[in-house]
Amino acid sequence: MCRLLGVASRCPDPIPNLLADDLLAFTELSGVHCDGWGLAYWNAADDLVSAKHPEPARGSERFQRAVSRATTDIALLHLRKASANMANSMANTHPFVAGSVAFAHNGYLSPLTELDELVRQSGARPSSGGTDSERYFQLVLAELRRAGPVEALHRAANRIEQVTDALSLNCLLLTHDALFAMARYDEKLILADGGEVNSYVLRYRDDSETVVVASAGWAQPEPWQALANHQILQVRRGDLRTSVHTLP
Repeated sequence: MCRLLGVASRCPDPIPNLLADDLLAFTELSGVHCDGWGLAYWNAADDLVSAKHPEPARGSERFQRAVSRATTDIALLHLRKASANMANSMANTHPFVAGSVAFAHNGYLSPLTELDELVRQSGARPSSGGTDSERYFQLVLAELRRAGPVEALHRAANRIEQVTDALSLNCLLLTHDALFAMARYDEKLILADGGEVNSYVLRYRDDSETVVVASAGWAQPEPWQALANHQILQVRRGDLRTSVHTLP
C-alpha cells in the first residue's frame, strides 16, 4: 500500500510552502511506506520535471532537496510500500512519466500476466519495471490516445477489473492542464486481504487558493472532503476549478 499527495495552486511556490504541515505529515508516513519516494511537477519553464529514489523519504537529503527546489503551481507526490515480489528499485518507483503525463498509483493488481496481455492488446509499450502500477499506467496512456483523462482513467480501470483482482486502482494523474485523483477500490478484496477500507479513502481540501488531495494517514477534518468510491476529482490548472465525476 502506498500514499498519494497532490497539490494545485493559483500561484507558483516551492512545494514546502504550498503544502506546509501536510508535507511534514505525509513525509512521516514513510516510516511505513518506506520503499521509495517520488514527485512530478511543472516548473517555471513549463517543463514536466520528476525526481524519485527507492529509499524512505523521511531522513532523505535527496527528498528534501527535490521538494525544496520544486517551485510549481501543480504537483504530485508518492510514497511507495512495495508489494510482495516487486523489487525496491528505480524502475519500480513512482511516479511514472511519459511525455507530458505523470502517474502514481496506490493499490495492488494481479495477475501480472493478464495485465501484460492487456498492454499488448492496447499497443502500448512494454513496462521497463516489474510493477502492476507501471502496467496500469501504460493502459491509461493507451486510452489517452482515444479519450480525455477522465474517460481514459475510467476505461483503463474497467479493462483491468475485467481480467484481474484489482484491490485498488486509486491514482493521481498529472497532465499539463490539470490534476486528476481517482478513488476506485474493492472493499471486499481489501477486507479479505486483511486491510482497512478507510486506508484507501482519498480526501481533498479546497481553500480557493490551493487544492490538496491525499490518501489517509494523518488528521484530515473539515474542510477536507472525502471522494466517494468510483469518483474522479479534476482540478484545473490556473483557475483551480474543481469538478467531481462519478463513474457508473
